[in-house]
Amino acid sequence: MALKATMLTCVAVVASSTAVCSTPARTGEIQHSAAVYLADVNFNRPGDVAALYERITYAADQVCGPRATTGSYYTSPGYLRCYAKAVEEAVARVNRPELAAYYTAQLARNSKAARLADQ
Repeated sequence: MALKATMLTCVAVVASSTAVCSTPARTGEIQHSAAVYLADVNFNRPGDVAALYERITYAADQVCGPRATTGSYYTSPGYLRCYAKAVEEAVARVNRPELAAYYTAQLARNSKAARLADQ
């Protein structure tokens, strides 16, 4: 199946069998991107959907990093915004209900874990 779509300000351009994850470029900034392989994904297999989501999140991490400055455990708010937007837009551009459902489940799981950690 050939997937074609145009994607993001912060994440993925799906062109046949690859997605390119990138950060938005402002005037004078360098734009970063990463390719995400999609040709082997069977959206009827939950394991394939999970693997694609992992690829997207890894690419977003690489494109938006570094997560924190050297010697610090504090996660940069800029990184968090870029990462969240990149993943969200990549999932939207792939435009598959299976991936969207997996993404929503991951958000709910992470939100619940964050709430429990705050208690």
